[in-house]
Amino acid sequence: MPHKVWMVRPDGPAIYYNRAMRDFAGEALKFPDRSSRERALIHPEDLPSLAAARDRAIEEKQDWAVEVRLRCPDASWRWHRLNFSMLWDGEADAWLAAATDIHDLKQAMLAAQESGELLRHAAEAARLGVYSFDLQTGEHIWSQELKDIFGLSGESVAPRDILQWIHPDDRERVRALRQQSFNPEGAGTFEDQHRIIRADGSTRWVFVKGRMSFVGAGAKRQPKRGVGFVLDVTERKAADQALAHSEERYRALVDNANDVVATLDLELRFTSVNPAIERILGYSPEEIVGTPLSQYVPEEQLEMHRAMLRRKLDGEIATQYEMQLFAKNRQRLFTLEISSKLLFGDDGSPVAIHAIARDVTERKNAEARQAMLIRELQHRTKNMLAVIQSITSNTLRRSRDLESAHDALVGRLHALANAQEFVASGATGGAPLRELIEAALSSFGARASLTGYPIVAGSAFAQMFALVVHELATNAAKHGSLSSSEGRVLISWKVEKLDEEPVLHFSWVEKGGPPVRSQGREGFGSQLLSMVGKPEMHLKPEGLEYALTVAMSEVMR
Repeated sequence: MPHKVWMVRPDGPAIYYNRAMRDFAGEALKFPDRSSRERALIHPEDLPSLAAARDRAIEEKQDWAVEVRLRCPDASWRWHRLNFSMLWDGEADAWLAAATDIHDLKQAMLAAQESGELLRHAAEAARLGVYSFDLQTGEHIWSQELKDIFGLSGESVAPRDILQWIHPDDRERVRALRQQSFNPEGAGTFEDQHRIIRADGSTRWVFVKGRMSFVGAGAKRQPKRGVGFVLDVTERKAADQALAHSEERYRALVDNANDVVATLDLELRFTSVNPAIERILGYSPEEIVGTPLSQYVPEEQLEMHRAMLRRKLDGEIATQYEMQLFAKNRQRLFTLEISSKLLFGDDGSPVAIHAIARDVTERKNAEARQAMLIRELQHRTKNMLAVIQSITSNTLRRSRDLESAHDALVGRLHALANAQEFVASGATGGAPLRELIEAALSSFGARASLTGYPIVAGSAFAQMFALVVHELATNAAKHGSLSSSEGRVLISWKVEKLDEEPVLHFSWVEKGGPPVRSQGREGFGSQLLSMVGKPEMHLKPEGLEYALTVAMSEVMR
């Protein structure tokens, strides 16, 4: 495009310059703030009119335009018309500007009364359509360039009613502005940007600027002749809209992203951040922008951020790393996964950092929990192997023969496995006493009566208690009440206070079995029955009675 186009924020930072603007302005664009760039580019006499137009546009929240002289690369000055479109996000978020060189036309219009030929040559050079009309004679004159803009042949007569060629949506506004320019008490100027309907039915955007001359004085002052130019700005308008739409799409993408998208200067100070920061850390973007990164990270991590910046400055395209940030209340640390790279200016030097940060706090916490569970599993596995080793060793050492050792060992390991299954499946990491007992006596059905409170035992006690119940059930099936079809077992448990400490009382009472006889020698099974808490065992004629008292702190451990 021959037009100079740029985008700038109201507070000064530049966002974009097209090639025409970069080639024209050169070194002036490198100044860090807007006021410095304006002083370097705009004629000192035109700065006040620029500021006044800008302030009025901000107050009235509307687009604006101004004519100023810009410094050329050869230090000369040329007149330009600056058109500013304001991008709004509650407030003026950015200005999209386009500059059209009207120097030749400006000079030609100033000399138009002396030389109409000069105006024609200037219009041809700038591809501007020129018109004039006389309200008193009705004469209308259009240059060939203007007829080309409207799609008319060179032989066509200039239309007398220009409003019929204006797009219907813009027609009333143009009519009002035109009538205003005819007012003898006004400035006599006309200026507007609107759509026209060409002879072939197509639509084009044009910029029109004109001036009226008046005759007479006082109450007899009347408009006589109008002269002006028309510039086809369709391509510029399309470029402006495309750039604005691109900015809107980018903004929508960034604003709705789940990840934090931010830019920082090379001093690690935030220059922009999207709304995702509020969802994660509780800070609004307005609170973050302009503040240093050091305000939100643990002090010991600052050197890591500086090291990552040095790596990028040394040539690394992008860096990926993890960082931690304090939430707004500083009571919680979030872990973010960062991918960042440098942004470069027109001269190729680094000017900023662009970073995308993903919240991985939950993932890191899950990894920590998983590592802890693995360590706990390893610990429990070692304990389980120690228990199995002890059971195996004592069973083999205290059994009469290999067959009895095999049966005892299989039964005890089976009881231990049942207990471990209850522990592993329990949400609390323990096992209900009732379910442990029912599993050991499942083959005896209703011959076992169970009475007791619901109690969930810890894993360590559950394993030993399962072995105790297994030994009691095995002995009852071999020698006690469960060896007879008439025998039964009464099992009960309760919690009471003993010396101000809660204890579990467990009772196993056999009834209806054969007469009880002592086995003569104490095996590992008898030893197992005495390894938990404070046991009491009595061989009564009607059957074995076993009682166990154990502190609840031991049960729950």
